[in-house]
Amino acid sequence: MKGNGSISGKDMIFRADQIDLKSLDMQLEKHLSRVWSRNIEKQRPAEEWEIDLAKLDLRNVIAHGTYGTVYRATYDNQDVAGT
Repeated sequence: MKGNGSISGKDMIFRADQIDLKSLDMQLEKHLSRVWSRNIEKQRPAEEWEIDLAKLDLRNVIAHGTYGTVYRATYDNQDVAGT
């Protein structure tokens, strides 16, 4: 029994079937794309066809296919579809 009643990270137990891995994956991808886009901006100017990935907010999966997954998303407050 611990004296102060606090719970450390090693004492926490999670059920694997209760973890939303898709949501975590989308959050990680969004974070990494923001970091990556910041690094790219420092290296070279953006092309006309490129978008700022920090402004892209993936919402939910529309469809899965052989060549990828299509997401419903928003970009600059506009509804878009992204892969």
